[in-house]
This record gives sequence, C-alpha cells and structure tokens, in this order.
Amino acid sequence: MALSDRTTDNRLLYGMLAPQLPRLIGAIAATALATLCAFAVPLMVQTMIDSVFGSAPLPPFRSIRLLVAAVGGVDSLRAHLWLGGLLIIGFTLVDSAGVFTAGRLSAVAAERGARVLRDRLYGHLQSVSVAYHAQASSGDLLQRCTSDLDTIRRFFAIQLSEVGRALAMVVLAIPVMLRLHPGLTMVAVALLPVAFGFTYRFFADVQKAFERSDEAEAELSALLQEHLSGIRVVRAFAREPWEFRRFARRNEYHRRVTMKLLMLLARYWGTSTVLVIIQLGAVLVAGTLLASRGEITVGALLVFLMLEQMLLWPIRQMGMVLADLGKARVAAGRIAEILAQPSEDADPQLAGPGTLQPPVRGKIEFRNVSFAYPAGQQSPVEREARAPTIAELSFTIESGQTIGFLGATGSGKTTVLMLLARLYDPDSGEILIDGVDITRIERRWMRRHIGFVMQEPFLFARTLRENISLVRRSAHEMEVFAAARSAAIHEVIESFQEGYETPVGEKGVTLSGGQKQRVAIARALLTGSPILVFDDSLSAVDTRTDARIREALFERQATTILVSHRTTTLVRCDKVFVFDNGRLVEQDSPRSLLSTGGHFARTWQQQHGAQNADL
Repeated sequence: MALSDRTTDNRLLYGMLAPQLPRLIGAIAATALATLCAFAVPLMVQTMIDSVFGSAPLPPFRSIRLLVAAVGGVDSLRAHLWLGGLLIIGFTLVDSAGVFTAGRLSAVAAERGARVLRDRLYGHLQSVSVAYHAQASSGDLLQRCTSDLDTIRRFFAIQLSEVGRALAMVVLAIPVMLRLHPGLTMVAVALLPVAFGFTYRFFADVQKAFERSDEAEAELSALLQEHLSGIRVVRAFAREPWEFRRFARRNEYHRRVTMKLLMLLARYWGTSTVLVIIQLGAVLVAGTLLASRGEITVGALLVFLMLEQMLLWPIRQMGMVLADLGKARVAAGRIAEILAQPSEDADPQLAGPGTLQPPVRGKIEFRNVSFAYPAGQQSPVEREARAPTIAELSFTIESGQTIGFLGATGSGKTTVLMLLARLYDPDSGEILIDGVDITRIERRWMRRHIGFVMQEPFLFARTLRENISLVRRSAHEMEVFAAARSAAIHEVIESFQEGYETPVGEKGVTLSGGQKQRVAIARALLTGSPILVFDDSLSAVDTRTDARIREALFERQATTILVSHRTTTLVRCDKVFVFDNGRLVEQDSPRSLLSTGGHFARTWQQQHGAQNADL
C-alpha cells in the first residue's frame, strides 16, 4: 500500500472519530485514573508487608506517604489491618470502574462514528456513476459496507482504550521500578526491545495476511450472492453440483489464507508468552538474590513482580492491538476506495453538474451523438474493433409523440435510453430536452420527468402498493389504482388474497415475468412524467394485454418511447426508428416503412407473413 493510500486510510479513521473527541478524551481520563489506581495496589501491598508487618520505612513515593498519613500513619494501619485491605479493595474498584467507563465511552464513540461512516458510504454509493456499479461486484461492495466497516468499529470500541492503558502502564511502570531499584529495573526491561521488534514485525505480516483473507472472504460473498440471486437458473439447468464445486474451490482458498492468518496469530501468542515467562523468571531469580543479600525488601520484590506483569502483558497485548489496527487499516483502505470514486456530478468523465430546472414538455433532440462504453463494459468485439456503440446519431422527437425503437440486440437502442436519462454522457454531440442541453439540467430534476421501465424490471421485497408508489410516496390510493389499471395489472392484484398489500419476494420472485413488468409500468405511469420510456418492457405480456397497455399509453399526452421486437407493438406509433450497429438506418411512420421494403418491412413479414404486409 502506497504512502498516499495509507495517509488516506488514516484520514478516514480520524474523520470517523473526530466528532467523538469529547467521549474519547473522557475515555482517556478514565483510563489514566484506572492506571493510577492499578499502580497504587502493589505499592499498598508493599507498604503493608514491609512497613506495617515489618519495620522498613515507607516506600519512596509521596502519594503513598500522604495516603498513610491520612489514615493515621503506620501505627494506625498496624492497629487496624482492615484499613489496608479496604484501601486495596477501594483502589481495585476504582480501577475497574475506570476500565468500564473508558470501554463504554470508546464503544459509544465507535458506534456513533460507524453509523456516520455507514450513512456516508451508503449515500456515496447512491451518487456514483452507473459505470462504477456496472464494473463493481455487489457481493464485494456488501462486504465492504458490512464486514469491513464492522472491523473498524470493533477496533475503536475494544482496542482503543487498550492502547491508552498499555501506554500508561509503560510510562508509569519504569519510573516506579527505577525508584525502587535501578539494577533490577535493567533486568526487568532487558527483553523489551526484543518484544517491541517482534511485535512490529508481526504487525507488518498480519496486515498483509488479513488483506488476503478479507479479499478472499469478499470473493466468497460475491459468489454466494450471485448464486442465491440466480438460484432458479441453477435449479432449472440442474447445475447444483457444478456450482457446489465452484463454491468449494473458493471456500478452500478462503480457508487456506485464513489459516495462514491464524497460524501467524498463534506464532505471535506462543512466542510472546515465552518471552514474558523468561522475563518474569529473570526478575524472580535476580530479585530473590538481591533480597537474600538484603539489597531489596520482600515487599519491593513482590511489587517488582506485579509491576513486571503489568508492564509485559500490555506489551504482549499490543500485538493483538496492532493486529486489529492492521485489519482496521486494510478495511479502511477498501472503504476509502469506494469513497474515492467521484459522484456523478463530480466525475471528470462526465459533463459538469447541471443547475437548471426548466419546465419539461418532452421534445427530445440528439445531435451528432457518439458514445462508447468504458473499456471494462465493452464486449470483446467492441474492444477489438474499438468501435463506438453509438456513432454520429441525430434525430428529433416532438413533444407528445409516440416513437417506436426497433433493432437487433446490441444495435444501440438501450444505450440511447441510458444517454437520455444521463446514466452515461455522450463522448461527443449534444442531447437536448426542449432545446436545453441536458448537461445543463440538474440530473435529479431531469430524471423526475422521465418515467423509465427497464428491460429487466426490478421490484423490491415490499408490498405491491409500496412498489408502485415508490416514485410518489404521497400518491393517493385512487391514483395508484388508476396507474395499475393503465398497466393492466389492477384486476390481477385485486385477485390476490391480500390485494395491494401482498408482499413480493426479493426482486419480485413471487410474480411472473409479465406481472413484474406490469407492476413496473404502473410505477412509471404514476410519476405523471412528460416523457415515458419502455425498454422492451412488454416482452413478457401476451398480445391482448400488450394492446390494452398500448391503448392506455396512447391516451396520455406524454412523449413516449417504446422499444420492442414486436412490430405489432410499434405499428400504431407516430414514427419507428430502426437501429443497426449504433446508427439510425430508418425513421418514418410504420405505414411508410412497410412500403419501402426495408428492415421494418422485412421484420413485419417474418412475424406476420407476406399476406399481412398491409396495415
């Protein structure tokens, strides 16, 4: 990961918690108080052993001397031993309360920061271009929005307070040891450089290992999401064994890289445990020799052993903190990649953001428009030929006209509609709505005035009423019914046991293809938009229903574009545009096109026979 990338990741982590600084400062204060009380416990134990039970002078710490004086001095403690026990219990309770408070404040700060980042991430994903979503894996995006973000949250909720406590332990423990016995202190810290070096190397390795494991998990999630989305296709073609083997291979790879990560963690914990035991053993042996010579008291030796554990175990724990920090930075990097994607209005590949909100009546003009999809979205043939999908396309659709689009698959019909909705912007040429270049019109304003029914209609896992009224939450019940009648779906919905409150499965799986299309058409009609676009959205309905819907559309005063391979669907249009290889090869009324013997006439004859060549 490059330095600039690491800087971006650090900024993301900082930005997540910057608004939570008051809570973090409170957590630091609670940690400091808890650490002071943790150090007071062994010093009180030394005082009781050496000065109360023995005759040694009080430890050379002003705070301990003042505390003993506050309870009446050494003689008072000797006469009331329970006071010493009470002080030790009190310090322990304050220590525990400080740890709890610090943990709670850190957790609250992490949860709130994660909520803000999650909202920001979700909002940004809705603003990036369609080109980005066309190349990104939905399973991978889901992994980044959930698992990766939760990794960051857990680090700040759990490990942040541990970092402060560990640093406080190291900063306070060594001065206390030096005051007690400088020589034994050198023994106590002899292996600290080795422990720090080992921890640093572990941090570098675990960061790479986690990145591989996280990417493998993302690939597994993407495969699982794809399989579940296409489960009906898998079942229909009896491909379950093949899909299982495919999943098993990815799962095995995920197991291997995750096992390498776990083995790295195991080696760290095993080695660090050995280092801690060696260090404690060295302090015990050296301290025992010093105590036998009278150079150190038994209480001081006990304090050294307690402080050594308080010093070494946090350093050992720092390995886990650094491991989680490595995970958090990897996760932050993956999230930063999404946030680095420019939104539609900031994308340098798209025209500048429009600011106009003109009235839309429905006149559409294409002037010498050329367009090619980004390299990652072109077909192999297009990439090899380096040919644009749309080339020098020009046409005019007057307000209120109904225009039919006809052409072979891949001829550019859907691309024209994508450009009209500004899901993509042309490489050259102009697209005008009522004489205004669409790059000057605010995207959301323009899209509100286009009722769009996609080639593959998408329904949410909600009720039928919610799916239809998605475009206008304030729509009255009668308006929903009217839109459904125009789409020839009202009677079908009324026949369901729960009517318009019938829930549909994910992507409308509980409905037939024709029913999904008609619900999507009702949703588009409810917008009341002056421009209606139907991208082959009548293909799954029968001819009688097709005719009913077309009759309802002709009654509306909207500019309507009908994309269809059925010539019967297009026969009553004002004009039919015939596309071939990204070019407009025919445009005229259906009757005129039939008389010219071109592509439209040939398609009509293929579908209806030469004897029905007349309208």
